[in-house]
Amino acid sequence: DEKDREDWDSWETRMATRYWRKLHKEFAIVDLSRWREGQLGLRWRTEREVLAGVGETSCANKKCGDTTGLTSLEVPFQYSDTGRDTKCELVKVRVCDECSRKLITLGATKKRRRDASPTAARSRRAKRSDEAAQAASSRV
Repeated sequence: DEKDREDWDSWETRMATRYWRKLHKEFAIVDLSRWREGQLGLRWRTEREVLAGVGETSCANKKCGDTTGLTSLEVPFQYSDTGRDTKCELVKVRVCDECSRKLITLGATKKRRRDASPTAARSRRAKRSDEAAQAASSRV
């Protein structure tokens, strides 16, 4: 019985530890203070914020604390864990209606800029010319 109890305790401990770590990295805090400039800041929640429910039961924007009308969005979060390795994860951000609008506008603006870049235009032209060449070769 003691051995079973120890195994159970260690399993419970492992599961609790895994769940606790996931709590820190499931939701992120967002800084939308420079959203008009096309910049967005993300960071993990601190232990105090996890316990208080910041970013999960209230708006995840650093300067907003609204608790009504929250929307969950997934955003890519690129960070370096040890200073050498760069990682990219999808994290959840719970934001109010106003902050959601800012975040969505920011994403649309970045997409428009990316599509309007000279590199993107060149790749679109190259893709069209490849498609035209394939169409011409299939006719012959």
